[in-house]
Amino acid sequence: MADVGVRFDMFLWQVVPWLVMREDVLYLERLDVGTVWLGDGYLMPAGYGRDVLEAWATLAALAACTERVRLGTMISNVSLRHPAMLAKQAATVDRISGGRLDLGIGAGTDVPADRAALGLSTLTPAARVDRLREAAAVIDGLLRGQPVTHHGDYYQLDDATVEPPPLQRPRPPLVIGGNGKRALRVVAEYADVWVSDVPWRTIEEALQAIRDRNGVLDDYCQASNRDPAALERACIFGWSPTGSPFTSRDAFEDFVGRYREAGVQRFVFSFGGTATPAPYDAWVAAGRWATRETFEAFAAEAITALQGHAQSEG
Repeated sequence: MADVGVRFDMFLWQVVPWLVMREDVLYLERLDVGTVWLGDGYLMPAGYGRDVLEAWATLAALAACTERVRLGTMISNVSLRHPAMLAKQAATVDRISGGRLDLGIGAGTDVPADRAALGLSTLTPAARVDRLREAAAVIDGLLRGQPVTHHGDYYQLDDATVEPPPLQRPRPPLVIGGNGKRALRVVAEYADVWVSDVPWRTIEEALQAIRDRNGVLDDYCQASNRDPAALERACIFGWSPTGSPFTSRDAFEDFVGRYREAGVQRFVFSFGGTATPAPYDAWVAAGRWATRETFEAFAAEAITALQGHAQSEG
């Protein structure tokens, strides 16, 4: 896997009021942040609050009030939407934003409350990845402007199209999340970017797991006659106890350096503030999530410096 430099994004979990969300995104747009990502869920898991704004409606609103920053979902759970409708939503937001969408998809967490409320099927982890593969194939074809006929185990389409198509060509970047080998095969086949949620208990465990999965992805890409360097490697941080990068500039630079050495090229940090509710406020206080205060103290300058250094190395 080639070192193509480093990029920094921010994840904003839309569990705060809309006006706070909008102002936070407008603040981040003024900084060296590449993409602002939103989560995508229906009901919140037990212990994680109740209120969450719907992802795609929020993205459309943000697309209309921003000009530079890219926008995306990390990730859209394919169990919640038919892939043709998800492709339609993605194309619409890409047009509203003037071609600034990054589309993140994944097999999704099996949330019992979602299953009960929406009447979703109970699937094994392997079956959820099989459904993800079908969804990725449908979304990839539709966003490339192709009519799609698909008769699989989970989806049935006949000459489906997305009109109008997205502005970006050949399609908006496709980000696929997953950590298991079955999901990584889907990533190697369809994704422009692989993202891991780093679900491990220690930073040492996480670093080794990322190295291992990067090796697996390299092998899968080569088996598919794909250049492994064409697949960008990303991680979203702040959701597991694998480091607190926002306690100081030294901590931030050490954190980024260690994960870069393991092969991470794109860092998706989580962002919060005084309006962030429990339990996330504890992660903000612990320095696992960024805030305006940490950006103004050191993070904004450090991010600009690290990206500039990586570009000069390239």
